[in-house]
Amino acid sequence: MKQIAVPLLVVSIFFLGGSTGLAKYKIKDLHIKPAQEYVSHQDFQNIVIAAYPCDTEAKTLELFDTDKLHKREILPVLVVVENNNDFAIGIHERDFVLVTRDGTNLPSLPYASVLLHISLDNPLSSYSTQSEMLLRKIGDQEMILDFEHKAFGEKLITLVSSDSGFVFSCFPRKKTCREPGSIFRK
Repeated sequence: MKQIAVPLLVVSIFFLGGSTGLAKYKIKDLHIKPAQEYVSHQDFQNIVIAAYPCDTEAKTLELFDTDKLHKREILPVLVVVENNNDFAIGIHERDFVLVTRDGTNLPSLPYASVLLHISLDNPLSSYSTQSEMLLRKIGDQEMILDFEHKAFGEKLITLVSSDSGFVFSCFPRKKTCREPGSIFRK
């Protein structure tokens, strides 16, 4: 009886412990509205920029299948840009900053760095190199595809058209953020 109980216990622990690790990331749909329909939007020189910050875990989970963004204090912000001019404009995710109430500018984070940061078991040190980070963890392919697809990246927005994507920033240490949408181009 002892011989059967020990392997059964080991198998049970393996399946119970492993079942949480088997949960696969699910890509969630993104429904984009026109920029003027977002509460936080700004119209300047025929360009409308809207920002929808996922400042609660519930908002983040509506769009990303991971709670690690909030646990690691990363703020995803959906940015929608409408170009109503008769010429194209170029915008890159690094052009956006989060402006806190005290005037501090928090730069946007590249989605690849965000993915590495939320995929690692232990937070990165400031001395970690890209290659070291990549060697430490190979991420969930669905999550990588989702973040890559949703990231703002580099956009060339043609005349009278729009585009959108997420920019990521660190949550301010203190509750000093302005109203949602405190993201402006440099």
